[in-house]
Amino acid sequence: MITLVEALLALAEHETMSKAALRLRVTQSAVSKRIAALERELGQKLVEPDGRRVRLTPFAVRLLARVRPLVGDLRDALYGESAAIQGELVVAVSESILASWGPSLFVACLARLPEVRLSLNAHSGPMAVERVRAGEAMLALVAGLDRDALTTRHVLEEPMVVIPSGLQPLTLANRLAVRTIESHSETWRCLSLRLPRLYKDHDFTLEVNATLQTFTGIAQMAVAGLGHGLVPLGVARLLGVPDEQLVRLPGPTLTRPVSWVMRANTAARPLVKRFLEVFAEEAEPIKESFEQAE
Repeated sequence: MITLVEALLALAEHETMSKAALRLRVTQSAVSKRIAALERELGQKLVEPDGRRVRLTPFAVRLLARVRPLVGDLRDALYGESAAIQGELVVAVSESILASWGPSLFVACLARLPEVRLSLNAHSGPMAVERVRAGEAMLALVAGLDRDALTTRHVLEEPMVVIPSGLQPLTLANRLAVRTIESHSETWRCLSLRLPRLYKDHDFTLEVNATLQTFTGIAQMAVAGLGHGLVPLGVARLLGVPDEQLVRLPGPTLTRPVSWVMRANTAARPLVKRFLEVFAEEAEPIKESFEQAE
C-alpha cells in the first residue's frame, strides 16, 4: 500500500507521469498502474487530466492531507532507525550551502566521526525540508528557522551582500535594484520578514528587478556585469570576490538564518545528537568569519 500512496504523492508534487516516474525511479507505466490500483482499492477517482499535466481530484487532495504525515512517519520508522544504527545519515542540503562553506564542515565532521557515513543530496531549501517531512531525509541544512511540526537547530547567521555589477564601485542611494533568489525560496521568506525594518529605519528600499533559481548563477551574472546581485556571503567568497568589493546594505547586517531541520524522533537518536554537536563545534570558525565581516 505504501508504494501506491508514494506514487500519488509523487504525482501531486510533479504533476506529470514522466516526472513522477523519474522521482520514483520507475517507469511511467508503473506509476499509472499504481495509481489505478489505489483507485480500485479506495473506490474513488484520484487524478484527472489537465492539459499535458494531471491534477488531483478533491478526494485525493483531502486524502493526501491526512496520509502525508503518516507516510513520513512510516518511512522514518522503517528506514531511518536502521540507517542510523548502521551509521548512515541521509542529509538534504540547500544548494547554496553545499556550493560554498558546507562541504568543508562535512569533511571536518567525518574526520572526527569515522563511524558516520553521510549521504548528501543538494536541493532547493523548500524541497530539502519536504524530503525531511516525507521521511526521505533524516536531516536538512537550510535557510530559515520555524518549521511546523519539525524540530530546528539554529546553526549561524550568514550575511547577505551585494555583488556590484561587473565589480565596479557602487555608492548606495536610497534605492537599489538587484537580482536575487526566487520569492518562494526559504532564504527570501526570511529576508522578506527582515527587510521592512531596514526600509523603515534607514529610508532605503531594495528593489528586486529579476530573480533566479540559484545564488551561484546570480553571483556569476553580477561578476560578469549583468546587474547587481544580492547573495549570501559564502557564495560571493566561493567566486573569489574580495570582501572589500562587496556592498553591505545600510544598518545592521542583513542576514539569513541557517538551521538544521529534522523530525523530533530523529533529533533524539544518539548518532544524530553527536553529529550535530560536532558540526556546531566545527562551524564556529565559519560563524566568526561571518561575524567579522558584518
